[in-house]
Amino acid sequence: MQILPTKYIECLVIVIFVLHLLYIRQNMKPHSIVKLLFALFFVQSLQAQVGIGTASLAPGSLLQLESTSAAFVMPRMKDVEMTAIADPISGAMVFNTNENLPYFKGPDGWSGFDINSNPSIILSRSNGTFSTSPTLSYPMALSAGQVVSNSSAYFSVPTWGTVKVARAGVYLLSVSLATTNMPAGNRNYFLAAYKNGALIGYLSRSRLQNPSSDYWGTTGTLMYTAEAGDEFSFRYFIAHNATLTTAFQTICITKLH
Repeated sequence: MQILPTKYIECLVIVIFVLHLLYIRQNMKPHSIVKLLFALFFVQSLQAQVGIGTASLAPGSLLQLESTSAAFVMPRMKDVEMTAIADPISGAMVFNTNENLPYFKGPDGWSGFDINSNPSIILSRSNGTFSTSPTLSYPMALSAGQVVSNSSAYFSVPTWGTVKVARAGVYLLSVSLATTNMPAGNRNYFLAAYKNGALIGYLSRSRLQNPSSDYWGTTGTLMYTAEAGDEFSFRYFIAHNATLTTAFQTICITKLH
């Protein structure tokens, strides 16, 4: 229920009275009176305050809600619906049902209100095997089936070893690879990161020296910018020619800004 200030109601009564006199004395047409009344009402409402659940409005309040038994509910929609809103102005707010978070439209796009964490995706596995080659690199053996945590409004997994981002920003990329049975010998290896198919850097790159067959692993991080729709992909290279047993493989991407 809306409770309007007394001065607003008094003004509206005066406007109606004046229009009534004009109709009687000037023989104005009814539809002209309706148009004029609507215009005057609209202009006055621009300066009005609206209170719901209270008649004691603070001087600086345009809209004031008071309740001890009900909640304010903003528009609720999926991420795809939120991002499809045509030209939302800065300050617009919705509740994103994919993320279960309120979202705010700022000059750089939509941002979630979760102040306790950054959007992230984690892919991980601790089983299976992976291939090696003296000359070839391979995509990380992680796909949508290995997602263990995901801010789905920000990330998707279109193919093996690849993560697509839905928002522009700065991202922290982290990748790990380990095996339980690295054979003895000296061999080169690397973990590489790509954006839209172009190499952007090595998360880890060196030469291992194994005196005997043993557990072995490597990890690395890289910070990089991306635009909405960009894809980060990750590949590994180990100069060997046999299948190795996976101890673990992980990809973790966190949106920092």
